[in-house]
Amino acid sequence: MAGGRAERQLGSKVASAALSDTALPALGSRGRGAPMNVRHAELLELVRQRGYVSIESMATRFSVSTQTIRRDIQSLCDMKLLERHHGGAGLPPASDALAYTSRKVRNARQKQLIGKLVAAEIPNGASLFIDIGTTTEAVAKALVDHRDLRIVTNHIAVAVALSERTDFQITLAGGVVRKRDQAVTGEATVEFLENFKVSFGIFGIGAIDDEGELLDYDYRDVQVSKTAMANARKRFVVMDRTKFNGDAMVRVANIADFDALFTDGEPPPRIREILLASNVRLLTPESR
Repeated sequence: MAGGRAERQLGSKVASAALSDTALPALGSRGRGAPMNVRHAELLELVRQRGYVSIESMATRFSVSTQTIRRDIQSLCDMKLLERHHGGAGLPPASDALAYTSRKVRNARQKQLIGKLVAAEIPNGASLFIDIGTTTEAVAKALVDHRDLRIVTNHIAVAVALSERTDFQITLAGGVVRKRDQAVTGEATVEFLENFKVSFGIFGIGAIDDEGELLDYDYRDVQVSKTAMANARKRFVVMDRTKFNGDAMVRVANIADFDALFTDGEPPPRIREILLASNVRLLTPESR
């Protein structure tokens, strides 16, 4: 409990502090002898929010070199607050599940509304792919009143949410299970998904920029998503409004490649223009 209070206190300091190398106290007993600066603290908070951050995206965000970010990550790993991954860092295993749970409850009502919007577009008996993510998990939960769906997914949480329906055919992709968010990913997952063709593909995303580029945080998931997109006759992207102009940097696709965007509010004017020019439907709670 004392560690939780320390983290909350640190979070409030980060929110009000200018980005600098001013030293902050280390978190809990893990940081003995290793003071934490403001950039370290903000980097740690970003990993807690997203589950994973890439070195390149953090270097861009903080306007420092990739070598500096590598040193920051190593310092946080030495304090056992982060764990190194190829090209970035994530939370240690004991913290992963908590980070995903935190993302699930953030904007939970908006995600539920998005899920209902998508469910209204899916007919009974349809075949569909459902991507990884907290918003796509909300879509899965909104589909439980349908009948005879055939679902392919690489997200264990989606499969579990839908498994209460005995008339659903649920296919879980093979591959490596990522414990932090119950995603199945990797080369084996790509090869597995190449065997399927579905009527609808439902995809989450990390951010969308002013050019309509759909971006994600973890490059390891991109090829899986691209393969599923290529094998879906209709493609839906689902995202809450906080994803507009986010800072993800790994390109997945362009919004013009999709049939519909489902979100909980009006997009920025530039995104709206791209949607209209590309004949991509925009569905929000207000549009119903």
